[in-house]
Amino acid sequence: MPVPTVSSPSRLSKLDLATVIRSAIDETIIAFFTTDIELKVGPAIITSEGQEYQPPQAEVTAIVGLSGTMEGGVHLSAPMHTALGLAISFSGETLESFDATARDALGELANIIAGAVKERISDAIYLTPPKVVTGVNLTVDYTKALESTKCYFRTLHGPFFVEVFYNI
Repeated sequence: MPVPTVSSPSRLSKLDLATVIRSAIDETIIAFFTTDIELKVGPAIITSEGQEYQPPQAEVTAIVGLSGTMEGGVHLSAPMHTALGLAISFSGETLESFDATARDALGELANIIAGAVKERISDAIYLTPPKVVTGVNLTVDYTKALESTKCYFRTLHGPFFVEVFYNI
């Protein structure tokens, strides 16, 4: 059965939009990672109005951009060891390092999460292909007028979070 979409994301209250986003993230993560990695769902943090947007600080971040009725993107961010564990669990491959296969797996997972958000909010949201950045102390410039919903998770591989940042 198709998931109903919101007619216009701007008509939702900030809390309602955050609830829809949290649901899309949780359902997607739980669908892919069941008991095999001992997934634990943590808190969700919603930026308060007027709070300046701060991009994630992590060793690995997969990014999918959003455009159309919702401008922004999706981040899946983790320490390197967690990102490798997620890539192994998601791909089913035996990986020794965070190589091209691991990048593809993490990027695809972020893409699936972005698709779940799009499906629940509006067909008029468009996704960019995923990009995966690695390293510490990297700077990515974003407009400071973005809102975000950040959801934290813990696995036997370590912690990670998924963030949807947006301007509607």
